[in-house]
Amino acid sequence: MARDDGLLIKPEPRKPWVKVAVAAGVLAVLAGGYVAFGLSGKPTPGAAVPAASSAPVAATADQLPAIIIAVLPLAAEAGDAATPAVSEDSSQQLVDALKGGNDAGQVFNDGLSAQLVGALAQFEGVAVTNPESSFQQRDPNALPATLGKTLGATHLLRGTASRKGDTLRIDAALVSAADGSTVWFNRYQRPYAELFKVQDEMAAAIGAALKVKRLPAPQGAQDERPPGGKLAAYEALLAGDAALGRGDAEGVSAAIAEYERAIGLDAAYGHAHARLALARIELATRFPTEAGDVREAGEKARREAATALRLTPDSAEAHAANAAWLGSIALDQAGALAETERALALSPRDASLLHSLAIRQTAFGRLEDAAATLRRALRLNPLSAGMLYNLGGIYLGMNDYAEAEHVLGQALALRPDISVVRAFQALAIFQQNRAPEAIAIAQQEPDPLWKAYALAMAYWANGDRARSDAELQVLIRDNPEGAATQIAGLYAQRDDEAAMFKWLQVARDAGDPGIVEIRYMPFVSRYAEDPRFIALLRELDLVQDTAKAPVPKPAGGNTP
Repeated sequence: MARDDGLLIKPEPRKPWVKVAVAAGVLAVLAGGYVAFGLSGKPTPGAAVPAASSAPVAATADQLPAIIIAVLPLAAEAGDAATPAVSEDSSQQLVDALKGGNDAGQVFNDGLSAQLVGALAQFEGVAVTNPESSFQQRDPNALPATLGKTLGATHLLRGTASRKGDTLRIDAALVSAADGSTVWFNRYQRPYAELFKVQDEMAAAIGAALKVKRLPAPQGAQDERPPGGKLAAYEALLAGDAALGRGDAEGVSAAIAEYERAIGLDAAYGHAHARLALARIELATRFPTEAGDVREAGEKARREAATALRLTPDSAEAHAANAAWLGSIALDQAGALAETERALALSPRDASLLHSLAIRQTAFGRLEDAAATLRRALRLNPLSAGMLYNLGGIYLGMNDYAEAEHVLGQALALRPDISVVRAFQALAIFQQNRAPEAIAIAQQEPDPLWKAYALAMAYWANGDRARSDAELQVLIRDNPEGAATQIAGLYAQRDDEAAMFKWLQVARDAGDPGIVEIRYMPFVSRYAEDPRFIALLRELDLVQDTAKAPVPKPAGGNTP
């Protein structure tokens, strides 16, 4: 039964609330913090990492604009140590200042930098690198050409910012990555109360320097700032983003408090309502014990997403929040896919939304589409271990084992601590008739569930039935519901059809998030034509022809 509270009509959750699960790798994507969930729905940490030396994944045929800007995090302004030897109007003074910076105010500066990412993305003919990648580049001595190659950018926006009392100072330069020449440079020293005005002036000046125009509304009217103009509400939003970026339960709870504070200061702050919805979903799905009553947490998330849509119906963030609620709480994958596409129509070159779209596509078995979407997203976020991880899982589902191994290796080069990736790598390796090597890789997997799963498969492929059985029993004993889909996969590898369907039903009844992977899950996918398999897909609303509802284009908008 649908409910109508005057805000939004959406279906009731389709499964019991005994266990709320993340479906198909839900993304919580917030400025200043990016939390990527794998194909299994199991989370991976979101901390920044050094750039990997491996080459980015090959680009797709989709052409990005000629101008790709990487916004580097505004550094905290140095003291008086920098001694400019050139004109104040030169970006060289800025580079000198960067070399003597400190950590004071960096969280606030990162928030300002993220806002510039969003503002510049609203210009026609411009794409902006996702902060997940660009914010890893904090070395003031890095050469523009090196940064441009690493980030796939034609231009770099770098600078310093500081707030001293009621005075705001920002020095910023737009530099050509090809030769390091300055395209634009300016210094702003204004009352802090004029922060939003300064942000607007900066975006307009950079657009003028590049000879590009802002997109028409609604694409060119995406705004993270409070409609009432209260700086305190904006500061609370930035604090919430920073807290959420920590990736732990305490950080998510702190983010919820900050977003609530922002809304308390400006009840019409649609962007804050959307962020609050995403944070509540993350708490309920990743940390249900800390969430308390998960049914209530899910309902609160629904209301926040609905409020965001009512206040800002043309906001990509509001549609992304609603997509997250539909996908991970209501478990309405078709609805989540449609809402993600609506969000992308409003912000078509948002790498995080493209990532989310790819994960939604996998739920419907659209692996070729998902791989192409992720390759496109990686051009705007080349240092994302989470995206590479998901792309590797998709290649695994497509039986392209060599490419899966390669891409998963790239993810590990970026994030050696990341979980689940080694388990996927082990599967790709033993499918290439290298079972002993796969066993060695699986033994290094840090997540106990995935370690047992990968070892059980690798041992079976190596002909060691006893050890494979032992690992299977570990899963059945320690995690019979949360690992039900993986257990079904192990029985599928053994051609035990009855046991496989039995455990798929356990997964369905328990709300195991891995159930949405069965279209491309190793060995399980072999049963795609079985009537029982098709019936299960229908139960999960994962039948292909329901996934592509028409998505209206925003008035006046341009699609890529």
